[in-house]
Amino acid sequence: MADDKTSNDSDKRSWVRITITVLAVLIALPLIIFNLEDTQVWVFGLRLSMPLFVILIVMFLLGMLLGGSVRSGIKRLRQKP
Repeated sequence: MADDKTSNDSDKRSWVRITITVLAVLIALPLIIFNLEDTQVWVFGLRLSMPLFVILIVMFLLGMLLGGSVRSGIKRLRQKP
């Protein structure tokens, strides 16, 4: 009986995460698609010229990666006795 509730809660959390991820992608896509002009960026003392959508994609992916690693770190801390 308790296993059913645990798996049900886990399923709900999975759907919430998937929904939030899909919404974030849907919000980010128009921003990326409509910003095609070149722009200059300073990175570690280097001046780079690249399309703005490349910068937006890189920042979006870094945010997803860092968010996932923070989330897994918190999960690992909770599991330690």
